[in-house]
Amino acid sequence: MLSSSYVCFMSICLWSLLHHVLMEGGPGVGEEGEEDFSFDGLPGAQHEFKVEVPGNQEECFVQKVAQNAELHASFEVLRGGSRMVDFYIKDVHNRVIDELLYKSEGSFKYTVPATGHYQICVNNVHSRFVSKLVHFYIVTMVEEEWTKYVQEIDEINNTVENFTVVITEVQNSIKQVRLHQSATRMNVMKDWYMVTGNNSYVMYWSLFQIACVLMTSSFQVYFVRKLFNIPNVTPTAKPRA
Repeated sequence: MLSSSYVCFMSICLWSLLHHVLMEGGPGVGEEGEEDFSFDGLPGAQHEFKVEVPGNQEECFVQKVAQNAELHASFEVLRGGSRMVDFYIKDVHNRVIDELLYKSEGSFKYTVPATGHYQICVNNVHSRFVSKLVHFYIVTMVEEEWTKYVQEIDEINNTVENFTVVITEVQNSIKQVRLHQSATRMNVMKDWYMVTGNNSYVMYWSLFQIACVLMTSSFQVYFVRKLFNIPNVTPTAKPRA
C-alpha cells in the first residue's frame, strides 16, 4: 500500500514538472520557438496537406503571417458528394476578408496589412451526411525577404561556380604533376638500367684487361728467364772450359 502511494505521488510530481516545462519553457520548447521555424529554409511558410471534413462541419487552420507578406491559399475537393464547399479567410479579428462559396476548387491571394494569426477555413455546409476530402496548399512570404533569399542563392551559385573553376584548375594541375612524375619516373628507370649496364660492361672489360695483363706479364717473365738461363755443361754432359 505504501509503495502504491509513493508511485502515485511521484507520477503527479513528474506530470507537474512536465506541464511546467511545456507551458513556461524557452524558445526551443514553447510557442515562440515554433513561430518562425521553417523546415525548408525558405523565407516564409509553406504547407500542403489533405483533410477529411465531416458533413455540415467547418475546419479552420491558423497561420501566423508577417506584415506586408503575401498569403496564398488554394484548395481542391478530391472526393465526397457534389464536391462543393465554402472556402474563406479570416483576419486577426475573426472577420471574413475573402470567400469562395459553393466551389470545388479555388485560390486566394491576400497582402497582409498587419502581423497576426489568420484563419483559412473550409465549410462542408452543403452536405449534411457526406464528408469531403480537401487538399490544401498554403504559402506565406515577404517579397523583400524572398528577393533577398534569391540574391543569396545567386551569390551561393556564383561562389559554387568559382569554387568549381578553382577545383577544375587544381585537377588540371594535379594531372600535369602526375604526367611530370610519370615522365621523371621513366627517365629514372632508363638511367638506372643504363648505369647498371655500363657498370657491368666496365667490370667485365676491366677483368678481361687484368687477365690480359697478367698473362702478358707471365709470358714476359718466362721468356726473359728462359733467355738468361745458360747451362753449365755441354750437350755431352761435360763441363764447359
